[in-house]
Amino acid sequence: MPAVLPVALLVTVLGACGDEKADDPAGGDPTVVVSSPSGGQLDTVDFELVDTITETAAGGAMSEFAVPLGDDTAVQAFTSQFETDALPARVQDAVAATDVPDGMLLYGAVVAIGCDAPTEVSVVVDDAGVVVTAHKVPSPMVECFAAMTTVALVLVPASAVS
Repeated sequence: MPAVLPVALLVTVLGACGDEKADDPAGGDPTVVVSSPSGGQLDTVDFELVDTITETAAGGAMSEFAVPLGDDTAVQAFTSQFETDALPARVQDAVAATDVPDGMLLYGAVVAIGCDAPTEVSVVVDDAGVVVTAHKVPSPMVECFAAMTTVALVLVPASAVS
């Protein structure tokens, strides 16, 4: 009977480390249109993945829509949600190192909080904003001792969000 408690605790801990948002809403097919968080239709767009940045125990929150990172104030506001100094510094460095071409906009999103660090994303837009969604990790972690936060930085055409 005493072994039941440790097993139940282990199942609870491991279950809590699952990715909150690791599905590809477009199913990997760039022509698929899916329902948006705002109730409208999302259309896939061409985008450039600038970077995915993962940090253990950094906190933060996933949101329905990505955040435009057009200036230092926007970057500071986005990174203020994190509980470590390392993740904000890494995001700020990546933004500073990114050359945003004419006609493109830089967006950031927390795409996963859990045991795995996704490296691929899909980007879709609707009238309400840009949605960046992590793809499932091909080989998910079996154990999770601390949740990891993954931020994706993407360039999207300004024409897609105007």
